[in-house]
Amino acid sequence: ITARQFEFEPNNVTVNYNDSILLTVTSVDVGHGFALPDFGINKKVPAGESIELRFTADKTGEFRFFNSVYSGSGWKNMTGIFNVR
Repeated sequence: ITARQFEFEPNNVTVNYNDSILLTVTSVDVGHGFALPDFGINKKVPAGESIELRFTADKTGEFRFFNSVYSGSGWKNMTGIFNVR
C-alpha cells in the first residue's frame, strides 16, 4: 500500500479468512500512520520509508484502515477498507 497526501493506494484490499498477511506500507512523501485497529495495528510510516506488517486475517468482514498520524490538512480523509472473506 502506498501512502501519500492524502490517500492510500490501493484503498481497498481483499484477502481470505485465515490468510497469513504480509502488508508493506510505503510513504512516498511525508510521515504517515497506518492503523487497522480490528487487527491490533497502529504503526508510523516514516517519510520516504516502508514498513512491513505481518498478521493473520482471523476475522471476517469489512474493516476500516486509516492514517493515524497528522500529515497535513487532509490526513483524516486517508482511509480504506480491508475485506476478509
